[in-house]
Amino acid sequence: MWINQETLRSRLPSNKFDRGYLTPYLLVEIEVISPKLWVLPLTSSQIEKYNFIKKKRDEGYYYYQISDMMNESNFKPQRTDKFTPQQVWGLEFKMEKRLKRLDKIENPKIVSIGLVDDDSH
Repeated sequence: MWINQETLRSRLPSNKFDRGYLTPYLLVEIEVISPKLWVLPLTSSQIEKYNFIKKKRDEGYYYYQISDMMNESNFKPQRTDKFTPQQVWGLEFKMEKRLKRLDKIENPKIVSIGLVDDDSH
């Protein structure tokens, strides 16, 4: 009496070695570094101040002139009574630094590669 392969497999205890082959899987661990995964949102006031400073700097004004203009307008500093040239410079510098950081794109880094056999069958 002849027994086909399927019947034989169903009657015998099976493991991965009995089948004559393994079922390996490729396991790749990748490290992704991105400043865009979570970014503290800016307030409309922060954006307004930066845009004002940037516009005035492009027009050729100095920081002390911009601080005077901001003190005379409706802009309010966050922690002090009035804007100083140093604060105006700091606002511009920090925003430029933020924009550069958010524009920076790093390539993913492969940490490890390996074959893993399937123990579930």
